[in-house]
Amino acid sequence: MTTVVVVPLFIQFATKPQVINSEQESFAAQCVDAIPKANLDMDGQLAVASWNIYKQQNAGWQTLLSQLAKQNQLLLLQEVKLSDKFQQWRQQNQQQLAMVQAFRQGDIPLGVMNMSEVAASQSCGYLTAEPLIQFPKSSLLSYFPLSNGETLLVANLHSINFEYALDSYTEQLQQLLPALRAHKGPIIFGGDLNTWRSARLSMLAQTTKALGLKEVTPAEDTRTTVMGYPIDHLYFRGLTLESARVITTQTSDHHPLLAQFRLGES
Repeated sequence: MTTVVVVPLFIQFATKPQVINSEQESFAAQCVDAIPKANLDMDGQLAVASWNIYKQQNAGWQTLLSQLAKQNQLLLLQEVKLSDKFQQWRQQNQQQLAMVQAFRQGDIPLGVMNMSEVAASQSCGYLTAEPLIQFPKSSLLSYFPLSNGETLLVANLHSINFEYALDSYTEQLQQLLPALRAHKGPIIFGGDLNTWRSARLSMLAQTTKALGLKEVTPAEDTRTTVMGYPIDHLYFRGLTLESARVITTQTSDHHPLLAQFRLGES
C-alpha cells in the first residue's frame, strides 16, 4: 500500500509513485498493464502535443485541450489536476489516460499524464523530490503499439526545478535511462524539462544524444522561456518529423508544443 505523509496546507505526498489509469482507480505498484484495442498512429501518421496545463487554473483550458485532443493522437501533459471537471472532460472526449500522482491537493491527484484514444500497453511511474521544497516531481513511461508492428516508448517528465546544482535533476533523468536504453523501437521523450540554465540544457543534450534522440525545434519558436531558455521540449527517435509548431495561449503559463511524425526513419 502506498504510504502518504500529511503536511501543512492539506497536501498529501506519495512516497512511492502511484499510477492511475482509466480502468482502475489507483495503484501502489510502479507499473500497470492494459490491453490496447488499436494502434496509436493513424495510417502511419502520429501527431503529438506536450503541454503543462498549469493545474487548469486559467479559463479556457477545456477549449484548448479539446483542440489538442482532436488534432493529436497523443498528449503529454504536466501539472494535471485530476478534478471532477477534468474527469468530466475526459469522459466526454473519450480519452484514455495514464497518470503518475506526484501529490494530492485535498483528495485530488496532481501529476504528469499521457492521454490518448488508445490505452498504453504498460505505464510506469517515478517520483523525485525537489531538494529544497520536497515537493515530488513525477515522470511517466508508457508503451504503445504502432501499425508497423513496432512499439513506441513515451517518456513524459515534469523535471526538478528548484535546484541550482544538478544532483536531483540528474537523478530524475537517470531513473528513466535503463528503460530508454533497453528499448529497441521508436521513442518520444519530452515534457516540462525546466531547462532554465545552460548546464541543464547541456546535460539534457548529452543524455538525449547518447540515446540517439533528435530534438523537435519549431521554425517559429515561441516556446515558453525562463532566463531566455526554452523549458518545454520534445525529442524523438525512429520516426520522421514532418512539422512542428507552438500554440501561443493565455490558458496556461506554458505554450503547447506540437509535432507531426511519420512512422519509420527517412
